[in-house]
Amino acid sequence: MSTRVSPQDVLNALRAVKDPDLGRDIVTLGFIKELEVGDSRVSFALQLTTPACPVRDQLVAQARAAVAALGVANVEVRLVAQAPARAQAPSLIPQVKYTVAVASGKGGVGKSTVAANLAVALHRSGAKVGLLDTDVYGPSVPILMGGSAAPHVVEGKIEPPL
Repeated sequence: MSTRVSPQDVLNALRAVKDPDLGRDIVTLGFIKELEVGDSRVSFALQLTTPACPVRDQLVAQARAAVAALGVANVEVRLVAQAPARAQAPSLIPQVKYTVAVASGKGGVGKSTVAANLAVALHRSGAKVGLLDTDVYGPSVPILMGGSAAPHVVEGKIEPPL
């Protein structure tokens, strides 16, 4: 390499590489991480949102070619995948870390059976589990779980049997 290449030169060259799905360049999208520039070597990580990105090989080839066009002899591109961070939603159920809903648009397809089996499997694997049956037409979950006593109501609230 006859002239020294700066990190800004590399980023400017990489701006020519466009993500075909998003239509923007990989620098603006924030895909370039850990950029290192040496005398005859440029190294960087290309961070994609999924390891199964269908255009990853195309992006790597274009990025490598764009940097090599600057006269860099050794271009190292590492692929890393990281999903975008989600905003933390406030907990609607205090002290409950995860919720799993079992639903269907049709009755009689086994929702209660799936929910009961899922709860038992999670419990057996060591999880603390609660199971809520909102079926207004029949007590499927209490029957599936071996319940025999009816709940009783105290001051308008349903409480478990004594």
